[in-house]
Amino acid sequence: MIDRRLFLLSAIPIPFYAASPLQVLSPREAVIVEALCDQIVPADDAPGARQAGVLYYIDRQLAGPLARFAPRYHAALPVFNGLPDLPFAEQTAFLQALKGEPAAFFQLVIDHTMQSYYGSPEHGGNRDEASWKMLDIVDVMGGHKH
Repeated sequence: MIDRRLFLLSAIPIPFYAASPLQVLSPREAVIVEALCDQIVPADDAPGARQAGVLYYIDRQLAGPLARFAPRYHAALPVFNGLPDLPFAEQTAFLQALKGEPAAFFQLVIDHTMQSYYGSPEHGGNRDEASWKMLDIVDVMGGHKH
């Protein structure tokens, strides 16, 4: 028998980017993708890939328009399995040393990260217009500058 409180909590709608369930990536794959994305757009004085919801954009797109890349993600991510456990600088060194297919796959992740981070929030990334605010192309009230 399911706990009534747990059932009620599961019925509460959650905004897509807050805690969206993964559609394509396994939890471990998601950890790896997030580590890759954090290397591509690390947080500094502006939000990085993690804060902008890049992982959820990639997962959402792999379930839809970018579904043709899902098998490539599943095949390539095991090569990066230990990456999230390394310090940031060692992750960087590992990624800089990539050759062949792992390097080509990382380039694909770079492309998808850029699409998410700089794209429209309506597609699941660029949460709270993080990159647009960083680039000063939206004002704090949400109006687009002309």
